[in-house]
Amino acid sequence: MINVTLPSKRLTTYAKLGNKKLVVDIDDYAKRLRPKQIVEINSTSEGGGVAEMLKSYIPLMNDLGLKVAWRVLMPDPQFFRITKTIHNCLQGICPLPPAEELKYYNEYLARQSRYLPPADLYVLHDPQTLGLIDHLPPEANVIWRCHIDLTSSDHSTLEWVRGYYDRCAQVIFSLDNYALGIDKDKITIIRPAIDPLSDKNRPLSAAEIKTALSEFNVEPERPFITQISRYDKFKNPIGVLDIFAGLKQKMPDLGCVLMGNYATDDPEGYPYFQELRRKVTDLKLPNIRLITKDDDTLVNALQRSARAVLQNSSREGFGLTVTEAQYKGNLVFARPVGGIALQVIEGKTGFYLFDDAQQNIDRIHRVLANRDEFAGIQKAAVRHVRDHFLITRMLRDHLELYCKVLKLG
Repeated sequence: MINVTLPSKRLTTYAKLGNKKLVVDIDDYAKRLRPKQIVEINSTSEGGGVAEMLKSYIPLMNDLGLKVAWRVLMPDPQFFRITKTIHNCLQGICPLPPAEELKYYNEYLARQSRYLPPADLYVLHDPQTLGLIDHLPPEANVIWRCHIDLTSSDHSTLEWVRGYYDRCAQVIFSLDNYALGIDKDKITIIRPAIDPLSDKNRPLSAAEIKTALSEFNVEPERPFITQISRYDKFKNPIGVLDIFAGLKQKMPDLGCVLMGNYATDDPEGYPYFQELRRKVTDLKLPNIRLITKDDDTLVNALQRSARAVLQNSSREGFGLTVTEAQYKGNLVFARPVGGIALQVIEGKTGFYLFDDAQQNIDRIHRVLANRDEFAGIQKAAVRHVRDHFLITRMLRDHLELYCKVLKLG
């Protein structure tokens, strides 16, 4: 296992962004938790919303005087291939992997568990780490945090997963309807959130934006649309290119910027990126940029400068890239899947994308051609994120649950 160390953060700098009661609650729960050791475990420290959130709230817990460690599984191509299949099965794409692969899954996690420190509470994130419960002390307090949508899962895979999470003290989901067939007493709903002071979300000057974009020959003065997410078939950036091709006929000066990565635990990421590159070549359209650089300031600059931000996902656990764009006051077009439906309220905080590509092209064009008419939607989106999806609220929710599991009052 890899021990992830993070730069320090101060909760006092965030207190101004949330209501006073939140801060009082956070301090109260932290006082009860200070004697306890907590270990959070996931599969990668880079790429995707899970690592993003852990980077945000673990330093704040440590600033509160809590003893919180972050451990990441050692990379293993065979293990990650198996867990990607499991992930796809939980998205309803395929049946449970064969017994020999599940045996390898268990054996790999048995080896990894030897490097876990003793703790009062273990928090396991997503299916990659769930099997660790077989290799923790029987008396261990365990929470499983499921970040994905289980509503269309393959039945055999869901039953296999349930065999693990039934032994957890609590299971955290992002949405109520993800918690299928689980004892209600074991379910806690915690909405994901963004860090408003991170490089990805902090205010940027015009000069900072220009500098960040200039490396990729993106001019903030020239109109472009963007989607920022992992290169993954469920995020469907290829579909964004189809939308762009239609928009280009109506708006010849429009550009398109796709920025993403392929997480170390996703063996399908790079092959999908290659497919995306072939699509760009086939379109033969100017002003398309594909970016793979890991740069939070660049993400920030793109989300602030784009005429609109798209999230064309067919499946989505929550969709923090939507949250980020809304917080910056941009216009967001997204499919109302998973947690996106909590964020994009049609015609109020953003706009839906539909299955009909021409319908999407027509409504995006109409909005972009009359962008000033939708300033109220942009302001409403900012308020919506401030009220519901900032890191201080999520931190409070986690600390409250940890106190509940450890029976700290």
